[in-house]
This record gives sequence, structure tokens and C-alpha cells, in this order.
Amino acid sequence: MRIPKVLAIHDISCAGRASLTVILPVLAACGIEAIPLPTAVLSNHLAFSHVSSLDFTPYMQSFMDAWDRNGISFDGIYSGYLASPEQVYVVKEAIKRYGGRIPVMIDPAMADHGRFYSGQNTEMVEHMRHLIRRAHVIKPNYTEACFLAGVSCDKNVIPDEGRIDYLLDYLGQSTERVIITSIPRGHDTYCNISLDKRTGEKEIVSFPYIPFTTYGTGDIFSSIVMAGTLKNIPLAQTMRIATAFLQKAIEATAKAGTSPLEGILFENMLPELTEIMERAVAGNE
Repeated sequence: MRIPKVLAIHDISCAGRASLTVILPVLAACGIEAIPLPTAVLSNHLAFSHVSSLDFTPYMQSFMDAWDRNGISFDGIYSGYLASPEQVYVVKEAIKRYGGRIPVMIDPAMADHGRFYSGQNTEMVEHMRHLIRRAHVIKPNYTEACFLAGVSCDKNVIPDEGRIDYLLDYLGQSTERVIITSIPRGHDTYCNISLDKRTGEKEIVSFPYIPFTTYGTGDIFSSIVMAGTLKNIPLAQTMRIATAFLQKAIEATAKAGTSPLEGILFENMLPELTEIMERAVAGNE
């Protein structure tokens, strides 16, 4: 049985369960081989007090050149946190080299809770607007969706249906499949929403807020969506799987009482994820 290969363009945060240290095992559990193209190597994710980092931009093109010489190809491309606007051009180059007919997923990992991540700014938003046009699937969170659409984002204001539909319509102009995550919907309630323009299917999944802020959640969610895309699981179904799995993992992590900086305790749940994805594939064959 052939294992699909995904080119995973993300940073490596060595401590803290985020980015590639999460993405590689989650994709593996879903039956996908992830080949990393690092955007940066960090001692730990950015929420820690002290960070040592290496910008990997000077090496990214040479890695792709070596893969070309070795005849390595991919079945999908999945990009996330980019260390600089310059790396947007590297991702575009990767899509040009390997894209063809394979699915491309962009997670515009640059902001959350109404504000930018450290090192990100409006310049990255403008570059990201161009990059998502090359994608088949995009998965911004609510803050990123607002920034991309050029609308205000107050984390304390509940968006109405008109605002959500506008975000979906705007982002749907760039790509055929959209998921927006972590949309505030009321007191202690959030939702994820998907739109598949190919089928016209729109899905909303609500979930309760868990008062436990941690890291790597978006990486887990997006990795499941990427796997579902490669395995031809409908977008709405994949979103439901990712939402339920992540909710259960957050609950278990909060109960364990570990430091939020350590990220999601997902390792023991990977066999369960494998079974869930296998059932979903069998149900759609």
C-alpha cells in the first residue's frame, strides 16, 4: 500500500508541542508521510519567555533543488507559519515546482485572539492574500479571516451572520474550500464553519469553550484537514472529525494539569485518530 507524501512547510518549535513536532506525528497517524521544509528552527514556540531561533530562508531553495535531483515528488502541499514575507515567494515556488494537480492547503498562521503573532504584521497579511489564491483549501482562524478580509476584529464582539457570510464569500473568491475556526458565537460557545464551493455544502460545528489556553491546536486541526483532503473525505466531515478530536484532546490536557506552554497532550490519542480516519475513508469509498 502506497503512503501519500505531503510537503509540510512550517517552522520547527523544538519544545512546546507546536508546528512540525505536532504535524509530523498527526499526519503519520492519519496514514500520511510528511516531509518537512522548515521555515525556521526555534528553541521553543513563541509564547515562552526566551526564544532562540534560526531563519531557514537561505536553505529552503537548496532543499527543493536536492529533492528535484533525487526525483522526490509529493501528493500534497501544506504550509503554515512563515517567518517572513520573503518566504511567501518560496512557498509559491514550491507550488510551482510540485503543485500541478495535487491539493495545496494554506494555513495562514499569523494571528489569533484579535492580534498578530510575534514578528507578524500587515505586510504579511497582504502577501498572504496573494498566497491563498494558489490554494485548494485554506484554514484561517477567525482573527486571520478578518485580517485577510480587511475588517475589524474585536475578540469581545460576537459576529453576526452577515459578518460570517461576508468572510466566507471573501475568502471563497480565492479558493474553492474554506474552513474558518474559533468563531465566537455566544457565552462560552464557539464554532467552526466550512464551505466547499465545489458542492455548495456549508457546515457549522459548535463547541463549548474550555478555559484552558494552550498551543499547537491549529496545527493538529489543520493536519487532520490536510489528511482528509488527500483521502477524499468530504470537507464538512473532516472538519467535524478535527473539531471533535481536538476538543477531546484539550479536555484531557486541561484535566492533566500540565503547563499550557507544553501544548496538547495528544500522543496517547493517536491510535484513536488512526481508527477514526480509517472508518471515515471506508465510509466514503
